[in-house]
Amino acid sequence: MKLRIASIITPLLFFIFTPAFAIETPRIVPRMQEIQKPVDEVFATVKKYFTDSSLSNFQLVSSDKRTHTLVAKQTAVDDLSWRNWAFCETGPVQMIYKFQDGTVTVTVKLEKTTAHSTLASVSADFQGRYVLGGNQNQVACTSKFVLEDSILAAAGTAPGK
Repeated sequence: MKLRIASIITPLLFFIFTPAFAIETPRIVPRMQEIQKPVDEVFATVKKYFTDSSLSNFQLVSSDKRTHTLVAKQTAVDDLSWRNWAFCETGPVQMIYKFQDGTVTVTVKLEKTTAHSTLASVSADFQGRYVLGGNQNQVACTSKFVLEDSILAAAGTAPGK
């Protein structure tokens, strides 16, 4: 009888305590896509996207042609764009706060795969600012991947990928 109870309790305890040790899913997950263009051409296209105000509202923070890495930032993101781009999980108290604005920092890393092909990786770090009266709360938010996909499209990915 004792063996039977132990055989029932052991798996039960395993299922109860395993979630406490589970690894949390990362908040920032890059989107990757193969682009059928040379890496220098893709780098120039993305850099123009981040610096030309008629193409985007981003401001280029840094660009490293040697490592093919670009970092850009957009501040004061409007509510509609924010709802399309990010999901912010808040605690019960912060749920009554109103979204004020958001900031997103995007990192684009390009790797040459062949002479005429580039692997592009785009990751976005979303920070939302929520306000209630004089109280403010900064919330790290999770991407819905809409922004990353639009940057990859601007970089030259094939439609529908």
